[in-house]
Amino acid sequence: MKRWLLAVVLPLVVFVPIPSAAQVVWDAPSLIRPGAPTGLSAMLLDAYPGDELGALVQWRRAPAPLGLGFRVGVTDDARGDLAALFGVDVSGPVSQVQGSGEPDVIWWTGAGLGVGEEVVVSFPVGLSLGWNLRGNGVVFSPNFGGHVALDVISGPGDDLDVDASVDLGVDLGFESGLMARFSAAIGGREAFAVGVRLPH
Repeated sequence: MKRWLLAVVLPLVVFVPIPSAAQVVWDAPSLIRPGAPTGLSAMLLDAYPGDELGALVQWRRAPAPLGLGFRVGVTDDARGDLAALFGVDVSGPVSQVQGSGEPDVIWWTGAGLGVGEEVVVSFPVGLSLGWNLRGNGVVFSPNFGGHVALDVISGPGDDLDVDASVDLGVDLGFESGLMARFSAAIGGREAFAVGVRLPH
């Protein structure tokens, strides 16, 4: 199953171009990795496609791949107009290893929309590989993956698009419960977010 998913999803990330919408999408950057943290994350967001920095909050009740992840954001679209984004993700394990230094692998999907002058409804599916490395009171959690997304574009020139990106990220967790977070998408949906998971 893991090999089949890798064989299907990752080549699409490399070879699928596209997008035509000026509206922001909710799924880039993905902010999803094995063990993605519970609680509320507050982040600065450079959305795709966007013009200025915006703000994003993400909330999870359980660490991925358990439960759902929710996000809400406000930013500018490619035209410089105010836009909002909303999304929910769900994930499941592909492989899980304990203490061997090998990455855990999860699949993820979801649904959400970007709302402004246009509306873009996006349905992504992807894989994320992640490590949790502990030392000196810090948990270092890098991750790597990719996803493809079907965009349903409503507005002038209604359309369907398929787009893709490579997903990268790292979280740094501290004993206080504070976690510094960074996530980026490169390729067809270039975006990044940086911020913190608040202690709880």
